[in-house]
Amino acid sequence: MMLKKLFILSFLILFSTLSGWAQKLSAGELNTIDKLIAVKHDLESNNELKTTYKLQIFSGSLEEAEENQQKLESLQLELTSKIIYQTPNYKVWVGSFRNRIQADRAYQKIKSEYPNTLIIRPGK
Repeated sequence: MMLKKLFILSFLILFSTLSGWAQKLSAGELNTIDKLIAVKHDLESNNELKTTYKLQIFSGSLEEAEENQQKLESLQLELTSKIIYQTPNYKVWVGSFRNRIQADRAYQKIKSEYPNTLIIRPGK
């Protein structure tokens, strides 16, 4: 009987503390969270966060960068690519990989065509 009361008491104490942790967010806090998410999205789109890995298959003139991008697309590897300008060169970046393993797998697919490919984490 005493053990049962002790169990019920400890159960009530546990759930009363847990309910205190589950607070609702105010409208101001939700707006702040939305603003932070928007800032993070902007930083990621401008490559200012070092959160993803990319493959750099070329660095040089714009014409050669466009040729290399078209050549990559003709391989039909389902990898996205874009041309970035970083003074004084244009660079062709491929993919956006969450971790190094994914980047290594993509590198294995294209290394025969692009042996000088670099795995990079762009950012400032």
